[in-house]
Amino acid sequence: MITKVLPQLKNTCSYSAFKDLLVNWAKNKETSGEQTADHIEATHINAQRLKRIDKQVELCDDLKIVLSGMNKKLNWVLITESWCGDSAQCTPVLAKIAEYHNTINLKLIFRDENPDYMDAFLTNGNRAIPKLICLTADNDQVIGLWGPRPEAIQRMAIEYKKNNPDVSHEEFVTNLHLWYARDKTNAVQQEFILLLRKWNAANNSK
Repeated sequence: MITKVLPQLKNTCSYSAFKDLLVNWAKNKETSGEQTADHIEATHINAQRLKRIDKQVELCDDLKIVLSGMNKKLNWVLITESWCGDSAQCTPVLAKIAEYHNTINLKLIFRDENPDYMDAFLTNGNRAIPKLICLTADNDQVIGLWGPRPEAIQRMAIEYKKNNPDVSHEEFVTNLHLWYARDKTNAVQQEFILLLRKWNAANNSK
């Protein structure tokens, strides 16, 4: 268990509210956080991506079994932004997991609105998102972290950059989303089978 005094969250929202915000921002050519052209374009793409994945994702049987065996409540805080491609790929899966069983309460926050909270959970010194924080429901003690990518896809990304040191950002992103598409959410789901077992055990032992 990770002992931290956490900053207060600002402007939390449900997954449903997040989807509505994403759709409206895309429609109005806006974005969360800094209003750059790149972020606005990414938000437009992510609105379509999120909608497609949300309809397609189906939890595997092993993950459903683990979820059905959970008996104590957890709070999940997902740090994200509308323009984040990894978030659009993974957030629908995390939401499906939380929706499947009433022991998980998922709320989303925007990174740039919560810099102090984000800085409590850096990845290699960076504000990488999406970042999921798993907390006990009774006293909000941190018992686990996930993100910003499934480990299997992160390993592929690292290997690809190592073998292609001069690759452009655009080419890398294109390949990243091809990996996600071919994976069909399997990497996230397999990772959470193990994580949920670990977090449930930690929650029950405290």
